[in-house]
Amino acid sequence: MAASTYAANKLLDLLLRGVAFVPPTRVYVSLHTADPGNAGGNEITLTAWPAYVRKDPANGGAIGTGFSVAANKASNNLQEMLWGAQDGAAPITATHFAIWDALTNGNLLVYGPLTVSKIVGPTDELVIHSPELKITVQ
Repeated sequence: MAASTYAANKLLDLLLRGVAFVPPTRVYVSLHTADPGNAGGNEITLTAWPAYVRKDPANGGAIGTGFSVAANKASNNLQEMLWGAQDGAAPITATHFAIWDALTNGNLLVYGPLTVSKIVGPTDELVIHSPELKITVQ
């Protein structure tokens, strides 16, 4: 998992300069068809999957209920995330994830590869069960 430049700068300013930043009030998980890189590219498009949206890992609950308390430089999702039926015309292969501070646009926080790529055909659903999405800081 990689931290975005935005997140890395905020962390360094906090730890090394004592400059606090406002943490997100909610985070969202996106799916990508290739490495999103630091810009968050290759996110699944509405053209390919019209009903696609980023998912709130807390499922509407308090932000702290989406991921576990960090331990050993890692945290994992505590709740299932379900992307409903893929309503596009062709299969999509999700290879990466990213975590953002907004449902659309926003700041990319962290990103990385899925443990296993997922081919999502028309009418298929994609589920990330708890605790399958593990976020690790190197």
